[in-house]
Amino acid sequence: MPNKKTRLSVGEYLIEALSKKGVDHIFGVPGDFILGLHVIGDERGTRMVNCTREEAATYAADGFAREKGLGAVAVTYGVGILATMAAVGSANAERVPLVVIGGAPGLAERDGRRIHHMPSADMDSPYRMMQEIAPYCVLLDDPDEAYDQIDWLLLHVQEDLLPGYIELPRDLIGAVPEHPRPVTRPAETLVPASRLSAAADDVITRINAAKRPIMWVGHGARSLQYGDRVLAFAEATGIPMVESVMGKGAVDETHPLVMGVYVGAGSTPELREYVESVDLVIEVGVNINDITTGAFTSNIAPENRIHFSATGTSVEHRFYEGVDLAGMAHVLERRIDEIKPNKVPKNLPHAWAGEVTDSDRITTDVVADRLQRFVEKSDIVVCDVGVGAHLSMDARLNRSGQFHIARLYVGMGFAVPASYGAALARGKGRPVVLVGDGSFQMTGFDLSTAVREGVAPIVLVLDNHGYGAERSIHDGDFNDIAQWDYAAVGAVVGAIGIQVHTPEQLDEALARARKDRDTAYIIQVDLDKLDVPRGLKALGEGLADLMG
Repeated sequence: MPNKKTRLSVGEYLIEALSKKGVDHIFGVPGDFILGLHVIGDERGTRMVNCTREEAATYAADGFAREKGLGAVAVTYGVGILATMAAVGSANAERVPLVVIGGAPGLAERDGRRIHHMPSADMDSPYRMMQEIAPYCVLLDDPDEAYDQIDWLLLHVQEDLLPGYIELPRDLIGAVPEHPRPVTRPAETLVPASRLSAAADDVITRINAAKRPIMWVGHGARSLQYGDRVLAFAEATGIPMVESVMGKGAVDETHPLVMGVYVGAGSTPELREYVESVDLVIEVGVNINDITTGAFTSNIAPENRIHFSATGTSVEHRFYEGVDLAGMAHVLERRIDEIKPNKVPKNLPHAWAGEVTDSDRITTDVVADRLQRFVEKSDIVVCDVGVGAHLSMDARLNRSGQFHIARLYVGMGFAVPASYGAALARGKGRPVVLVGDGSFQMTGFDLSTAVREGVAPIVLVLDNHGYGAERSIHDGDFNDIAQWDYAAVGAVVGAIGIQVHTPEQLDEALARARKDRDTAYIIQVDLDKLDVPRGLKALGEGLADLMG
């Protein structure tokens, strides 16, 4: 045990612990209560990225975490912490390993005085609010326990793919532990080997009994970065696959066994018929909800399901608690020789966008076609919700883990900040961003942070003059937004802006942006306000029915 003179302060230890896990960028806004940590990070070689606002910083950290397995955002007390919460809710819903570090009043200040940034007279209210959306929370109120608390939280955030919150009083940032000690916690319950073995036996037996199995690859496989492992399993067994809307891009979609995105009534008719007529669907980390099932229009019988999730494995109606996707993947790979190979059906249907050559103006079908032809293998495709989310489902991408979207949470404003966070984490590749006009108005100016950090995204602003997703459910003037000259934003933030109205203009703009690799681009894509992608139209009709 090092003596006190060589021990790290709590703030130094936190920066060092994150750095050892690959977090070399921490995003945030350096408010007064957290300023000391920004100073330490800067001194110790971590890039402390000052973003335009806390929500954008949290989305940037989210994008970083999706690429690198852990991300962090550091903000001040009260106003800073609360401003992250919409984006932390997204990380919780989407299972992203994100750490929020919230500065707080010092322990010596907690004597009943009212301190600035307090949202109420209760100084602990921000911590309690964060507990509702961050499954792992610690208050570092004892220097001697701080090392252990930090290690415990980072371990669980990474292992469980869920966000965590560290509240750091400002007078603890520079505190050095006198006698570091571990915190006593209840022992964790391990899954018995017999249960894991029984689940694997059941899974293998059910797969071997199937005559026409498929895999439905979901968000769990995407979060664990299992794309290449899933493809290897498919090749060994001859089992073709579809993706869920949350699992979009989990695998290399150019592989002949990958048919496209299945989403109930939002699928192409041929793909839907194929999926719903097989005798076994192996759901690999699929989150079953209204979004992934096309407003609950999917038709897969329970007796035709195997479901691997973060909490357990289901085979038909049998459930093996704690036998999660990660554990089952390891066992099935070891026992792959016990699974009889299937003969891959001929003429598998697919849901990829067709080539559009005869359109006088840009449509969502044109954008989907151009996207799949434009994207390079090294690119990082980041998409916001709405029209872009749905047209991108039909665009065939060419690398496992290439696509990022907050699909279940449906939080607008994710894509622009997440794109540079992902690029900084990956250290190579160029972000290609699809964002609606409404979403761009929320966080689009944070593109300036990307430019300052040396990232050059190509941002396609899909300008359909309002909230296209809401129009697909129920139209009205309330879906209109102020019309911006999005291309002109480029001059403000250090990018080049271009307006396009025809497919030819879009092709020219994309070619120019591709050639100019060191400059960020905003391409304002003019769409008719009633141009709705096929998948969005079907989902809108389904959601309208659910809403009565």
